[in-house]
Amino acid sequence: MRDVVRERYYEHRAPVYDATSYRGDPEVDAGLDRETAELGAILAHLPTTRVLDVGCGTAVWTRFLPGRVVALDQSAAMLEIAHARVPNASLVRARLPGLPFADDAFDLLLAANFFGLLRSSERVLFLAEARRVARELIVVDLRCDGDQPSEGLECRVVGDTTYRVFRRRFTPEGLCAELDGEMLYPGRFFLAVRTVTPMPRG
Repeated sequence: MRDVVRERYYEHRAPVYDATSYRGDPEVDAGLDRETAELGAILAHLPTTRVLDVGCGTAVWTRFLPGRVVALDQSAAMLEIAHARVPNASLVRARLPGLPFADDAFDLLLAANFFGLLRSSERVLFLAEARRVARELIVVDLRCDGDQPSEGLECRVVGDTTYRVFRRRFTPEGLCAELDGEMLYPGRFFLAVRTVTPMPRG
């Protein structure tokens, strides 16, 4: 049931996702735009050829990726928007966190604003799958406001419907330790951590 609710939420939210993601305060908006551009420039210059973007959403991050890009999401509505933004990417619809690809199919797997949506058992499966299909993993996710990581259900309103969405937010040290990786980008709003295989087995 949890997966069904999550799928319904992202299908419903897709048309307004870009306009409503973490927006509202002009200072925050400016910071988000700046960090997206900075991190996007880092992603754009990665030396890689085969790239998988997992949980691509509306392709906010996919558009920066170099090489031959496959963008995967479980939401048809999200993928429709992604196609308009990155028409040269190959789009795949699949239920996550399983990955329908052969072993070592990619040089890089990007998971942006996706890892923090996974509960414990899903994280174990996702990391095992990421390790199986890609040589390198980059996780981009939300930084918590304080010194402690946060985890729980957050209320999200789309139109006249309220959804309760599981979300984790990370400290730089916590995300690096969890992935056994190195910090690629330590922003105020976004963190990016890089892990080269073999990755932790959970």
